[in-house]
Amino acid sequence: MPVIRRWAGRSAVALAVVLSAAACGGDGGDAPEPKGTDAVSAGALKTCQELFGENAVDAVKADLGGEFRPFGLALPDMKSRMLAEAQAWTAAKDDLRRVTYRPCELEGKADGSARRVSAAVSWSMYDIAYVSAGQGRFRWRTVADGVYVASRPDIVGTPLVMPCTVAGTAAGQGEELPLQVSVLDKDRGGDRAVSTEQLLKSLAESTRELLGCEEKTAVPGDLLQ
Repeated sequence: MPVIRRWAGRSAVALAVVLSAAACGGDGGDAPEPKGTDAVSAGALKTCQELFGENAVDAVKADLGGEFRPFGLALPDMKSRMLAEAQAWTAAKDDLRRVTYRPCELEGKADGSARRVSAAVSWSMYDIAYVSAGQGRFRWRTVADGVYVASRPDIVGTPLVMPCTVAGTAAGQGEELPLQVSVLDKDRGGDRAVSTEQLLKSLAESTRELLGCEEKTAVPGDLLQ
């Protein structure tokens, strides 16, 4: 892909986020599950526990206050879609559009205000060469060998990017189409039993395991320092 095309695409972050959100809504990627059954809530809660850990979800529940409600996607479905996207990807035909999945959202209400913690997962529009060098260094920090965190949040939280090579993909996929995860929890209470960093670390590790990434770089705990 021509260098100018990559730079032009990656400078249009807001547009890409809108496109990915629209695509996600169209295929059910970030639509909350329908209300009305305990089975739905139990399934969504299990998804969130698999991504963040049971103890972390319990801590978030306490932070969010009353009227607690989990929403979630079926992880096998998200996995199959993401693997299909990676397997269909080629550098030559990369249009930088990405589907963003929201596999877990936890909601509550305190002092009359709604609170929410949400996870976002996608293949990143930023390749590893960009986040580790050049202009990308001004926005992305290296927190471990192969793990990069943005210095400021966007509309889906603070992104973490790391290589994720999966089976059946074109050469270079892991570096040129890396995994990106984010946690958005700005509405959560200030006295937190589990930190945003802990949630982001758990989400990165659990998603990497779900997708079967070849890379196993340790994700540190101090991601947002």
